[in-house]
Parts: sequence; C-alpha cells; structure tokens
Amino acid sequence: MRPKLILQEDPVSPLWQLLCSGDKDAFGQITENCYKPLYHYGTKFTDDRELIKDCLQDLFLDIWEKRAHLSGVANPRPYLFQAFRNNLLRRTRRVSRFSEIGAEDELEFSSFSYEAEWIHRETEAGLEQKLQLVMKQLPKRQREALYLRYYENLTYEEIADVMGLRRQAVANYLQYGIQKLRDYWQQVVISLVLLLAS
Repeated sequence: MRPKLILQEDPVSPLWQLLCSGDKDAFGQITENCYKPLYHYGTKFTDDRELIKDCLQDLFLDIWEKRAHLSGVANPRPYLFQAFRNNLLRRTRRVSRFSEIGAEDELEFSSFSYEAEWIHRETEAGLEQKLQLVMKQLPKRQREALYLRYYENLTYEEIADVMGLRRQAVANYLQYGIQKLRDYWQQVVISLVLLLAS
C-alpha cells in the first residue's frame, strides 16, 4: 500500500510580508514554526548541536536585520532551508578542516525513516530499523531529497533551490530512492510469506 502524502499549508508564507514590514509578532511566529524543522534538518549535516543552534540564531538574526530587503522572496520556507544549509555548511568548513563538507559534496545523514506513518501503522519496531539500514544504502543526496520531500513537504522546485540542483535531478533522486525502497519492501513481504508458509 502506497503511503499518502499529507500536504500541510505553509505557515510561513502569510507571515513573510508582515515580517518584511517589521512586524515582531510575525517574526516570532515564523521563528517558532521553523526552528524545530530547521534544527532537525541540521542534524543531518552534523552532530554538533551547539553549532546547529548557533547557525539558527545567526539565520534568524540575519533575517530580522535584512527584513526590509527580503520582500521579493517568493517562497520563504525553501529560502529559509537554503539559507540555513549554506550557513551551516560554511560554518562546518571553518570548524573542521578535516571533515570539510562542500556544496557539491554529498551529505552524511544520521538516522532517517522514510514512510514513518506506514511503519507506525505496522507497529513493528524491527521494520523501522530495517528501513534505516536500507536508507543508509541509498546515495546521500537521494536521502536528503527524500527528507525534504516527505518530511518537510517541499516541492520539487523548492528542493532544487535548497540543494542547488535542477528540478529533473531532484525528480530522479526521488524516483530512484522510492523505487529502491519499494523493491526492498517487496522482498521483506515475500520473505515473511515464505517464512509463514514453511
């Protein structure tokens, strides 16, 4: 059974122009709505929680200071992810010369569970661990694209902007990643059926 994509209304867009005109309440709401998803996204790049928090603080400070010049941003949510990603990569390079992550480098992701709702309905913790193992076998950029699409509900165009790719490359990453996951789940189901039949 294919999981249903739940599209949520973007809570940032209606507040963005208010922020740009200096509305502190709108800024506070944007910060509140975006802090946790951005923080979680940052954990895919580094385990340094303090660095992630510093980058988020810098991001929101920059946005407040440059608010008058940001009214032309058409899609604020992807803009925030891209700005945060760029800031974090820049800071990561400075912090460690030995584990430098470049914009073209592939990213090391920690645990990531695609189809979390489906796994939840199945209520088997073992399946989630197996899925994480499969996800680790996917190329890192595919994992990042899957995360942005299915956890952050970004469109293909928005993901392309965040990752610095063309839309077709994003579509390819998502298609191949999903196909590999489907192939794996079919193998799991077949194995379970054979095990139960014996």
